[in-house]
Amino acid sequence: MSYARKESKRKLELLDRYRALRLEERLETLRQLAEQEAEQDRYPWKGEFRDRDEILDLYRTRKRWDRRYMIDLLVVVVLLLVVFVGGRTLVKMFTPTYNLTSETEQ
Repeated sequence: MSYARKESKRKLELLDRYRALRLEERLETLRQLAEQEAEQDRYPWKGEFRDRDEILDLYRTRKRWDRRYMIDLLVVVVLLLVVFVGGRTLVKMFTPTYNLTSETEQ
């Protein structure tokens, strides 16, 4: 039993070393690619290399959409508050009322 445990531990260590070597190789190739792109004034952004102006434009677009999303969300929250807070009043306004006391008195 201890031989199988040692063997499995050794294999796991070999796999970990192999994975670490592969990751280091991949990191080195990515570093070289980033240096080549930086020489051309292109920078990594969301998995792609882009010009600085393009990145700034994308940030502006995202900021504009974030602002739009927040305004829309605020409008929805206000409407929901109006519906839930004013719900009782709305029910009273739109449901018919019956004057049962006047019929029973006669």
